[in-house]
Amino acid sequence: MIYKLLEAPIDRGEVLGYWEKHMWHYTKVIGYSATGSIFLMSPETMEFLVFYPSMPGNNSKGYGKYQSIEDFEETILKDDVFPDYCLYPISPDDLITLKNTLGELEEEQIYYPKLAPALGGSLDLDGFDKGNIWVRTEILGQNRGIE
Repeated sequence: MIYKLLEAPIDRGEVLGYWEKHMWHYTKVIGYSATGSIFLMSPETMEFLVFYPSMPGNNSKGYGKYQSIEDFEETILKDDVFPDYCLYPISPDDLITLKNTLGELEEEQIYYPKLAPALGGSLDLDGFDKGNIWVRTEILGQNRGIE
């Protein structure tokens, strides 16, 4: 799995914790990648955003307006080069290695470095684990002092 779309969009306040108030008008979470990139939308404007909580600096990218979630998926998520971005900080080949080493992801699970590089960890694949995306996202917010 490179990404998962949720069965139905959920309110960002239910899952984004510290990050929730920093997502502008993107109020619905529609999915996530195997490494924790989060896909959001604004139902009012039909604009879509990908949020990269593990990326330092400018950690989100707007993708503009689409007619539907399915249109966004076909145009952006299924684009051949999108896995290079949404799987940050690893490559698509690394995803295969992690799946073979740690096993398949279960519902709401992602792969992540046990200790974030910003805290002195590394991106060596043997230092990765898997766990709940929403807990991991909250921990990243706490580590960055997001309020």
